[in-house]
Amino acid sequence: MLTLKNIEISEDKKRIIYDYSFDKSIAEFFNKKEKFYIQYDEAIDTVPISITTVPFLANIMPIAWFVGFDVYVEELDETFFESLQQLNDEFSIHFPQIKKDSTLYVQKLVTNTITNTNCSLLFSGGLDAFESLSRNIYQNPFLISVLGADIEIANKERWKEFKKFNSEEKTINQDRLCYVESNLRTFYTYEVDLLVNTDWWGKIQHGMALLSLIAPLSYLHGITTTYIASSNTGEVSFGWGSTSETDEKVRWANQKVVHDGFHLRRTEKIENIIQFAKNTGNKVKLRVCYSDERVGYNCSQCTKCQRTMFGFILACENPNDYGFNLPKNFYDLILKNFNDKSMMTVGVKYEWKCLQDKAKSIVKPYIIENETIELDKFNTFANLNLDEIVNKNQKQLQKKKQVKFIIINSFPKLFQLYLKIRRKF
Repeated sequence: MLTLKNIEISEDKKRIIYDYSFDKSIAEFFNKKEKFYIQYDEAIDTVPISITTVPFLANIMPIAWFVGFDVYVEELDETFFESLQQLNDEFSIHFPQIKKDSTLYVQKLVTNTITNTNCSLLFSGGLDAFESLSRNIYQNPFLISVLGADIEIANKERWKEFKKFNSEEKTINQDRLCYVESNLRTFYTYEVDLLVNTDWWGKIQHGMALLSLIAPLSYLHGITTTYIASSNTGEVSFGWGSTSETDEKVRWANQKVVHDGFHLRRTEKIENIIQFAKNTGNKVKLRVCYSDERVGYNCSQCTKCQRTMFGFILACENPNDYGFNLPKNFYDLILKNFNDKSMMTVGVKYEWKCLQDKAKSIVKPYIIENETIELDKFNTFANLNLDEIVNKNQKQLQKKKQVKFIIINSFPKLFQLYLKIRRKF
């Protein structure tokens, strides 16, 4: 079992430290040197214990479901207690390995009510988040950005850049920015990742974890609606940590979550961003990747950057106007994703399929430099049979990925040294 013994508030009243103990039988899953914590940029000492317990359980309970151990806490918001059972049922649909012998024991359930009707939006600076903001900007939402999610806590330089980009963005109301720091990805060991083939954060944790960090802020600022931008539409269904079915079951007090933009493909979101730019006269600078190699807003090389740039190209817009540095060999990068060494999951295939459908429906894309050469490669992409590629060599490539993951996490200091050398040269 695991027991939450105490919730400590730091002297400056901005940091929550969770003091918990666990049996030796499950010790391999938790970082003994690093207890789970959350750092806010304002005092949170007036928030009830039943609310500050929410982020802890949002991160702990999924581990308990997969490993099979009981969790004990003193107080908890009654609505969130019910929410956890619904989330367990929902995740069990896609992950049958979830065990049913895990129980949450709460000494005291509390009914909380949040006054006021403000809203918030989880804000990464990426396409999904910016597009959601563009449609909900009239509500003046609090924008919640989290250090420790996409950017590692130790990477102070990247976080400084992130905050700088926010400060430069005219679209953003600077008075509504909220910054949160949490070790939500490092308080557990890599053994947790192995529960779902090395991708715990993506497949299970990130939706619940990020939303739960807003619980104390919702109490302080009267936030009763929280938006989390969607990644996919209902056209595809697979086990993932942020879907309309899971996100909208994350509830506490009288607060609700909206999985926003679920009805829109990413190509449609890009069109909305373009229209927003035309209406406001402000071409937002998107931040879709956090590659170590990036200079400025994006690396403009990784597949995430490629797909987003392609969306603008399909809309006959220059991606450089939206935070990218479009490479001249763009189509070579695109087509390289479809060789025998690539592993394409159902989710990734869907993202390419949306672009392919759009490519087939337009007369001509934005031309980078040479129209004849580019249109030839453009047509090659448009005519690819993605069904022949998806999940090709999946078992072999997944095994290599898992071996690499274990080696990296078994020798983290050596891996960090390797990264420093690679960045230098």
